[in-house]
Amino acid sequence: MNICICDDEIHERKMIREISEECFKEMDMPYQISEAENGLEALEMIGETDLLILDIEMPGMDGVTLKNRLQDESINTKVIFVTSHDELMPEAFGMNVIGFVGKGWLSIRLSRYLKLAVTLRGKDILIDKTYHSRDVTRIHSEREYCNLYFKDGTTALIRSSLKNMELLLREADFVQVSRAWLVNLKFVERYSRRVVSMQGEELVVNRGFRESFDKRYENFCERNARYY
Repeated sequence: MNICICDDEIHERKMIREISEECFKEMDMPYQISEAENGLEALEMIGETDLLILDIEMPGMDGVTLKNRLQDESINTKVIFVTSHDELMPEAFGMNVIGFVGKGWLSIRLSRYLKLAVTLRGKDILIDKTYHSRDVTRIHSEREYCNLYFKDGTTALIRSSLKNMELLLREADFVQVSRAWLVNLKFVERYSRRVVSMQGEELVVNRGFRESFDKRYENFCERNARYY
């Protein structure tokens, strides 16, 4: 796993690096750590980055601006925010964010989010022996076929029922919102008034699917965006 630590304070970067190295060695997980002093530097490295450990307040490009940039460009690098400013948390939520850690709790709580990041990265299922589930935002049923929509805006048609897709991808956090649509919760930008927003699309959660979707979505949010 490639990790980028982005913080303008050198002693904070050092502490985060030490905790991360200890955690990945404990998991026997290969890793590579790079460092950046602000969002602009981190953005230059983002193509090779799986996980971004990100301060919120920094000179130049701050953490929230960088997170929004990743979301706008559908870049699926995961983000752990470290912050001393609880009041900035609402701005920092987003589809790439898996957690928040107060700087005073780094030594105790950062490792649990690092382990979560590894778990989330592992939930990648091969579809039709070709496509990775982590790249698919949603799936549309077209009779005996399914149309896969990817995070880069492209699509692919495969021969499969939506029911089979749902069974295959359930563990990768795909949830059905109607008879026609299956969505990847990792790419949901907003869920309000029974409407899911993602990549400029708005999909209505139909009545027969609401209870299941609400439960799965709530569980997903609790697992991936909890503040400690």
